[in-house]
Amino acid sequence: DSNVSSSLDETGKVKGWEGLCTHVRNEVFYRMGFNDQEIVALLCGGHVYGRCHPNFSGYAGPWVEHPTQFSNEYATDMLEDEWTLVSHGDTWLDEIGAHELRPAPGNRQFVNKVPGKVDDDEPNQMMLLSDMILAWDPSFRYYLEMYAADENKLKNDFGAAFKKLTELGCGF
Repeated sequence: DSNVSSSLDETGKVKGWEGLCTHVRNEVFYRMGFNDQEIVALLCGGHVYGRCHPNFSGYAGPWVEHPTQFSNEYATDMLEDEWTLVSHGDTWLDEIGAHELRPAPGNRQFVNKVPGKVDDDEPNQMMLLSDMILAWDPSFRYYLEMYAADENKLKNDFGAAFKKLTELGCGF
């Protein structure tokens, strides 16, 4: 459970991440009429709020330092922080005061921590594999970089995409 490094390619990306991009696009968002920019806006704007709870989702921790206020922190942190893939067996997180970032058994997530390195100035944060594809896929990354550089653009685009999402209705 703790040897997650074998699931990474030589660039540090999860092997098979392209399939996750295809799933997020085709099975989730494209069928609802969203394009790549709207996908990135929804994830950047939506994941700035709240946190994951291992007893509910199996994942653990907040995406951002201030999970109760709108910002472009999700985008900037994803691009600027160093991210490490972890599993429940990564007990080194406990030793550096980041036990809240250990996902439930069987799950993996990225954390802004590195084994053996304590950074008291860096709050405990996590990213799901489905978050990280925004940095890995060239089309998604284009919009991620745009939103990291321009919080007002994110605010406007998230508002429009969220409005579209809430007005779509439900076809099932």
